[in-house]
Parts: sequence; structure tokens; C-alpha cells
Amino acid sequence: MTVIRPAGDFLDLPYWKHLASGRLHLNRCDDCGAVRHPPGPICPKCRSFRNSWVPASGVATLNSFTEVRHPVHPLLAPKVPYIVTLVDLEEGVRIVSGIPAGHAVDLRVGMPLRCTVVKIDQHLALPYFLPAEQDQP
Repeated sequence: MTVIRPAGDFLDLPYWKHLASGRLHLNRCDDCGAVRHPPGPICPKCRSFRNSWVPASGVATLNSFTEVRHPVHPLLAPKVPYIVTLVDLEEGVRIVSGIPAGHAVDLRVGMPLRCTVVKIDQHLALPYFLPAEQDQP
């Protein structure tokens, strides 16, 4: 199966390496403690260059979602329709994610979610968020 994936040099970055090991991590400023996503070299709050990676709790709230019915790339054609979600993590950052294929869920804005990392292959894994009351895969 062909998968749309980040370029190999991006998969060497800490965000992707942590996901490949099975855990969502977030970039945190070592000076002011602000957590950010997407990760970046400079803290947007205090402009520090010092940062580290911390495990995310995986606890989130559904901010918004949509069902995609038109593939934006030919490789996505067999996957439509699929759900794209916008989730707010309890750490204060927002992530674009989705619902893994094969999961039927009744989504409601404001509902509690939990992160599950789905391994695509040995180098790539993606964070998905499912209703907190639903069993994780």
C-alpha cells in the first residue's frame, strides 16, 4: 500500500521519532515552559532557543471536525470519505488529526478524546484521537 508520508529527513526529527516509538511528545520551552505545536526552534512566548521534548498526556477535547468526500491527492481516493479532526490537547496546543480507518464514531464538538498512536510502518506513526469512553485499538 502506498502512503503519503513526510520526506525522510522530516522523519528524523524528534516529533516523528517519538511517534514512531509509539508516544506523542510535544516541544516545550526550557525557559518559560510554554508547550507548542507544531514544533519550532524559537519559543513564541519568550523567544528562547532552549527547548526539549515532553510526553503528551494524550487527553484532548474535540474542537471541530469534517468529513472529507473529495480526495485532495490521487493516493487518497480509495480512502474517502474520511474524518479530519481538530483537537485541543490539555497542554494547551491544537493538533489536526483524524479518526483511524474502520472506526465508526459519533463525534460531538466538546467531547473528550484520548490519543492513540497508529503505526504505519517501522519509521512512520500518526497520532489519532478517539472518544475517551471508547476502547482504544
